[in-house]
Amino acid sequence: MLLDEKMLVTLQKLGLTYYGSRVYATLVSLGPSDATELASESEVPRTKIYDVLRRLKTEKWITAEHTRPIKYTAKYPKDIIEERKAAFNSEIDEVSNQLSELYDKLIDNEIPKVWLLRGMNNITAKTLDMIRRAKKDIMLLGALYSENEIEQLKTELLYATKKGLNIRVISRQSIKLKDGKLDIIKNLSSIIPKIKISGPAFSKFVIIDDKELLIVFSKVEDDILDIDTTIAIWIPNVSIASYQASIFNGIWNE
Repeated sequence: MLLDEKMLVTLQKLGLTYYGSRVYATLVSLGPSDATELASESEVPRTKIYDVLRRLKTEKWITAEHTRPIKYTAKYPKDIIEERKAAFNSEIDEVSNQLSELYDKLIDNEIPKVWLLRGMNNITAKTLDMIRRAKKDIMLLGALYSENEIEQLKTELLYATKKGLNIRVISRQSIKLKDGKLDIIKNLSSIIPKIKISGPAFSKFVIIDDKELLIVFSKVEDDILDIDTTIAIWIPNVSIASYQASIFNGIWNE
């Protein structure tokens, strides 16, 4: 029997073995069948078929009727796949929580490490990653943005706003790029109500929960930012991030 390989791969992601996915898909197509029929139609070796069926039955993908020969029936696909999907998502959430706790401990331990990032795409990806991890506060200080970054930031900051995070931005009204002027305040004010016009023009500081800090720099010529030369330093250090947060608050309260 010709089986859809993409479907078989998806079934394997839900926990089936390669042979198990072939037997289950074949059983769905044939209806109740015995081991000999299934081995032939699924192209699973006869030496393997009983082990495959035993595992499918144990994992509740199929049921068995005690006839001679034994007939096997596939559990209704929508029901079993929804069960497996829910279990899989639960496992993913658990792993996500465990790894996030380890990551947070790394930052909390204040390991004195600094990472250098090059290129606006990499820097934007790191900024978005930091924002997604934020639990309380997001502070953006400075006016170094690209048009593409602004568009991606608007989506993430809107989601963060809906989660109830405290988001504050200090920036110049606009900056000059090679392609023209970028109005930062106009772009962000529809998403973030807490914006003040001030701060450095040719750099940017991203401060998350007083725990991690991203400092972004770019070359400037004739008051025009060269986005292509942008570099950044990521510092997952509580002391340094909290110092920069205090500077942000000082500017904010002026």
